Amino acid sequence: MLTPRRRPFPSLSISPRRTASRLTGALAVGAALTLAVAPISAAQSTAEADGTIAVSSLGSSTDAPGSSTGSLGPFGSLAAPAYAEYVALGDSYAALGDNTEPAGGPTGCARSLANYPHQLAANPAIGDLTDSTCGGAQVPDILTVTQVEGAPPQITTLAPDTDLVTLSIGGNDVGFGTIVGCITAHLQPGGPQQPRDCRTLLGATVSTDVDDLYGDGGAVDVIYDEIAERSPDATVVATQYLPLMPAEDEDGCQFTAAIGAANLEWAREITQEINDAVDDAARRNGHVSVLPTSDTDRSGCAPVNERWVVFNDGSANNTAPFHPTALGQEAMAAAIAAAL
Repeated sequence: MLTPRRRPFPSLSISPRRTASRLTGALAVGAALTLAVAPISAAQSTAEADGTIAVSSLGSSTDAPGSSTGSLGPFGSLAAPAYAEYVALGDSYAALGDNTEPAGGPTGCARSLANYPHQLAANPAIGDLTDSTCGGAQVPDILTVTQVEGAPPQITTLAPDTDLVTLSIGGNDVGFGTIVGCITAHLQPGGPQQPRDCRTLLGATVSTDVDDLYGDGGAVDVIYDEIAERSPDATVVATQYLPLMPAEDEDGCQFTAAIGAANLEWAREITQEINDAVDDAARRNGHVSVLPTSDTDRSGCAPVNERWVVFNDGSANNTAPFHPTALGQEAMAAAIAAAL
């Protein structure tokens, strides 16, 4: 564990209080509720022949050098909890999963029993789960002030005996919702007739925000410092953002054709950039980040029962638009287990 490096809290702008209507149609702005926990062993597509889970960055179906078989993989290998106290921190990519059954907690957080914290906690190697995730969360929701009634700053749920922490944060801070809004603007009533050039409109701003947020001394480093101070013995695993777009053009579909080739390519690139930054920040602070991969397309273009994410209509998968499905959350839980 690294010695905590106390930093002044960077100046952060906080959006106005979210309402339920904002929880649909934005990439990491949360909605949805849940599905009763499915058997975790069903995430077979992420497992390699030797039982390892592929851990990589956006859009790749190739195993990354960091792939490993951990103490939890391939799920259920330990009879007694190795991590007795688990706290999950993060935004909608950690909170959501399926909207058919809520996990409890503040309504505005829209936590799902099918999210990766609950699916990971079903492993006998995990003890008690404190799910502090919340749809729409930004860095201030973790560190200082909550924007959802009844949800305290997530960092306050950590304790000295917390021994496992997962973290998904930053997507909302760097404007996932704005990115989605740009590439889909022409698909909305009253929108422009042609796709916008979102790389030109947003690219420089988003890249600067990514550098500021995840860079050395940025707000994400402050989160890691706080985790180290409050739970000095905890193992910490950061989760990258499941890619919405297919890695290969031949796996495209009506949605990817509609947003245009330039926006498709930029969406891939900016998600890669964000995921690389998530990984860099985790490693700099002595931790790891994970992202499951598969030889099968798992994007929003994949068949309904194979998708890890959805595009603008999540009804077939009972999840919020532009968010992970229960199957995607299951794959993420498996990737975390492999890293432990």
